[in-house]
Amino acid sequence: MNDKIVLFENKKECCGCSACMNICPKDAITMVADERGFIYPKIDYEKCIKCKLCKKVCAYQNYNVKTFPIEAYVGVWDNNKILNSASGGVFGCLATNIISDGGIVYGASMENINGNLEVMHIGVETLDKLHKLQGSKYIQSNINSIYEEVKINLKTGRKVLFSGTPCQIHGLNSYIGNKDYENLLTIDIICHGVPNVMMFQDYIRVIEKKLNNKVKKFKFRDKKLGWGLNGIAELEDKKGQIKKKIIYAGESSYYKLFLKSEIYRENCYSCKYANLNRVSDITIGDYWGIEEEHSELISNKKVNKFKGISGVLVNTLNGKLYINNYSKQLNLYPTEIEKIARHNEQLVKPSKEGCNRDLILSLYEKNGYDDVERWYNRKNALKLILIKLKNRIKYMKNFI
Repeated sequence: MNDKIVLFENKKECCGCSACMNICPKDAITMVADERGFIYPKIDYEKCIKCKLCKKVCAYQNYNVKTFPIEAYVGVWDNNKILNSASGGVFGCLATNIISDGGIVYGASMENINGNLEVMHIGVETLDKLHKLQGSKYIQSNINSIYEEVKINLKTGRKVLFSGTPCQIHGLNSYIGNKDYENLLTIDIICHGVPNVMMFQDYIRVIEKKLNNKVKKFKFRDKKLGWGLNGIAELEDKKGQIKKKIIYAGESSYYKLFLKSEIYRENCYSCKYANLNRVSDITIGDYWGIEEEHSELISNKKVNKFKGISGVLVNTLNGKLYINNYSKQLNLYPTEIEKIARHNEQLVKPSKEGCNRDLILSLYEKNGYDDVERWYNRKNALKLILIKLKNRIKYMKNFI
């Protein structure tokens, strides 16, 4: 079949946003993990009718974005629920007010399904479940058929907040026909790149072996020790008792490989969204470097570094409208776009591929994450001893 549809020639051409799967009228496309765990669309040519909607909806290959931010802010949610958020709670505040107004909020949630931690996009319409969407998930979430559900809600006139990575936002925009729905607010995160869920699940099994307990929940960024990168695992022992264990970012192989850009999907290293042309209404991320850029806010106690601080880019008039109408309890202080970008490199250029990426993924492909863990521990043996000592001292100081 010389005329069969080919979705991509090179893995660098696919971001895994699932728009092609959602648009297919014959359900001929499924998202399938490759040998290293990264998902790519696969066509069942027995079902395919060659309508080429999948080619047309591919926002990544048909990239044409020229939307530059119009405003920038330091953002902090004036609410104790900010502690559920990774940084300043901007998403949590806007989401709370939209749900309170009868809307629905979509975002990435980590769910325990049959004993496995899965990251997927879900819709939340009650405040008691909003915590599922808050906080960072350093894994590519599974979109499933969420784009279709979003479109149905938009057509009924219901307010919708959709959050995700820039490529997921662009995938949604393309799927709904790039229409300007006034009842849709899109929020993207400043994204470094995405690892895959299969590798994360195997990393969790390594933790379970070390601690001899089952991991029931995992939070990538917990503020028990303040705003930062440390995570926390909720463990269940053989007696069914639950306890929590801090996962220090500096001691975790998965964390460090993520931070060193060693385990992202192929296209992340040439990401088309890693610049100041934004695809969403609002972009949010950590306001790293706040001490340098706005020391006055810290000295005047306008912001609290322990609780977390957000950088906010308002990219569209629609985003500005929602910021004005749904930012109750959100403290916003004007800043400059360049100041946020100075400490968030992915607003300037894509992450640089780590020098050990191919070795790490080859080890994983052949022998699983246990081999990756052994390699990492051997390579960083002395450094890990010093980091562990430093972390224990810091922990004791926080609770004395």
